[in-house]
Amino acid sequence: MSWYGDMHLLPRIGRAKLAAPAAEGITSPNWDHTQLAITQYASLRAEIVQLCSLQAQMITLTVVAFGAILPVGLQARNAAIILIYPLLSLVLGLVWLYKAHAITRIATYLRTGVEARVGQQNLGWEHFVQEHPLPRRWLAYWAIRSVFPVTSALAIAVSFAVAAPGTALFILYCLAFMITLLTITMFILWREASPEFPRHGFSRSPHPKSDTSRPSGEPRIG
Repeated sequence: MSWYGDMHLLPRIGRAKLAAPAAEGITSPNWDHTQLAITQYASLRAEIVQLCSLQAQMITLTVVAFGAILPVGLQARNAAIILIYPLLSLVLGLVWLYKAHAITRIATYLRTGVEARVGQQNLGWEHFVQEHPLPRRWLAYWAIRSVFPVTSALAIAVSFAVAAPGTALFILYCLAFMITLLTITMFILWREASPEFPRHGFSRSPHPKSDTSRPSGEPRIG
C-alpha cells in the first residue's frame, strides 16, 4: 500500500484508539457505584418533584374549571352546561391519580433499590418518610383527593337552581350522578399506597434493620 493510502488510514486508526478506552469504560469494574447511585437518586427525586408539580396543576385546573363553568351555566340558566363539569373532574382526577401512582413507584424503587444498597445512614429519606407518617394521616391523605368528587357533587347541587323539567336533562343528571360515584369509587379502590395508608408492596417496618456488616462510612453496593 502506498504512503498516500497509509495517510488515509491514520484518522481511522486514531479514532479507533480513542474509542477503545471509551468502550472499555462501558463495562469497567472500576466504576464509582456510590456516585452512580447518588446521581440516580437525585435524578429520580427531581422527577418526583416534577410529578408533584403536575399534580398541583391538575388541582388548580380543577378549581379554575369549577369556578368558570358554574357562573356560565347559572348566567345562561342552563343546567346542562354545569353538568359537564363532573366528567371534566373525573378526567382530571384520573390524571392526578396516575401521577400519584408514578410517585409511589419511584419512591418504592428509591427505598428498595437505592437506599437499601448504599445504606440508610447515607441515603435514607424514603425509609424515614415510611416510618414517620404525617400526623392526622387520614386528613392529610384525603384532603387533596376530595377536591374532585366534592366539586362534582357541588356542581350537581348548584345545577338544580336552573334546572328545567325534561327527559334529556334527566338523562344528564343520571350520567352526572354515575360519573361522580365513579370518581369516588376510583379514588377509594385505585388509591396509591403511601406511608399514611400502606398497601401491598408498601409495608412499613417499625424496626428497620441496620447494616452492621461493614465499617461505618463504607456503603455497600450490589
